[in-house]
Amino acid sequence: MYLEPRGLIRLLQFIFAIFAFATACNGGSDLLLSNGSKEQVRVEWSYPYNLQQASITTGLNKSQPYLSKSNSIKPSAEFFVFTGVTSMLITLAFLVIYVLCDRQYRNDERLPMIDFLLTIIWTIFWIAGSSAWGQGVSDLRHQTSTDYVTRIVTGCINNGTNICSQFECKYQYFMKKTKLHLFFLLAGTYANVTVSVIFGFLNFLLWVASVWFIYKETRFFKSRNAQQQQPPPPPYPNPYPNTFSNISPPVSGTMT
Repeated sequence: MYLEPRGLIRLLQFIFAIFAFATACNGGSDLLLSNGSKEQVRVEWSYPYNLQQASITTGLNKSQPYLSKSNSIKPSAEFFVFTGVTSMLITLAFLVIYVLCDRQYRNDERLPMIDFLLTIIWTIFWIAGSSAWGQGVSDLRHQTSTDYVTRIVTGCINNGTNICSQFECKYQYFMKKTKLHLFFLLAGTYANVTVSVIFGFLNFLLWVASVWFIYKETRFFKSRNAQQQQPPPPPYPNPYPNTFSNISPPVSGTMT
């Protein structure tokens, strides 16, 4: 069964769905800016990426705002993970049906129709969820960037100067100069969430491909294929046969 396109694609959908929601759920990271003193800026975020509750911790002894005033990223992340988890369960269920109940699947018209309808619905879910989550990842990268955080931190602006911009920004964990001078930036990582978007669109392509192979198992395709393979009907008999063949040729003679 797994050698058939229908079963092989379902197996790939099962694997890729796990990769998609697993990488999306494990995309948490943090941002740390420090110059070795109490002047530090630290932000942490994780799934479901509700930046309304992602507080900014600093050593500036001033109340700090939350990272964002909206939770526009959270719904897209949750819908993407919902699509991935339910896709894994659906593909697992149909893989079991393909293996254990293959004869019933081929003889019962309802099972291919249910399979076909669910495949269409989750194909739409994948393209919608991946597109929304791709925009969510873009917003996440912007709202957790160094420039964005230092602009909204209370106390960074002193006499018109952004003192947080004095923190050395290198995409490394730290760079030690002396024991008394430590400048480092622990930048946020976005590898997992970026990979999850790629897996989301790959899942969409897999589900689009499976639509055709499952459609071939439905009664719509089978009835249409049976009609095309039927031999043409015999010619309809002529109700008015040609009677000219019964007319004898004229007899030649002379007139008297």
